[in-house]
Amino acid sequence: MSTNKFSHIASTYNEYLDCLYDYALHLGFDEQTSMDAIHDIFYKLCVNNSRLDEISNLKFYLFRSLRNRLIDLKRTKSEIPDNFSAEGLICEHLPFKLNVTVEDELIEKEESEEISRRVENVLNQMTQRQREIIYLRYIQECSYEEISKIMQISIAASRNLVSKSLTKSKDKEAM
Repeated sequence: MSTNKFSHIASTYNEYLDCLYDYALHLGFDEQTSMDAIHDIFYKLCVNNSRLDEISNLKFYLFRSLRNRLIDLKRTKSEIPDNFSAEGLICEHLPFKLNVTVEDELIEKEESEEISRRVENVLNQMTQRQREIIYLRYIQECSYEEISKIMQISIAASRNLVSKSLTKSKDKEAM
């Protein structure tokens, strides 16, 4: 491997490490497993002589690779039967956890606690898939096409799930 390629992979690793690590933790994996999976996907990039500049959307590629690697790790630990569909994996075995933190110095402590409580209440009313899709769409800024491939659902289903999640949050907030 050339030094230039290695430095490009190293800079990509440094750029995406935090968001990949957060995503793995949100999917319910422990810190060690999350880091192992991230290292596995970057190792694969190095060993397979993958050229990062040939990947059209690097962020999408890394998220999809990480999610698939984590699912593989769960399967090898026999936590998930081989005959489970991807849909079954998400619903039953990858509990997407999304915690809210509000750190706005302009909002007084009481107001921020109220906002945080209300948002957490809305998130707690969502399904695991709804929390995951909100995270991918609004925190990681993935397109509907990317979400559909990451979550292995159709583009229409990803749009519908985002819409239903937002409607649910608006309805819950109005209460």
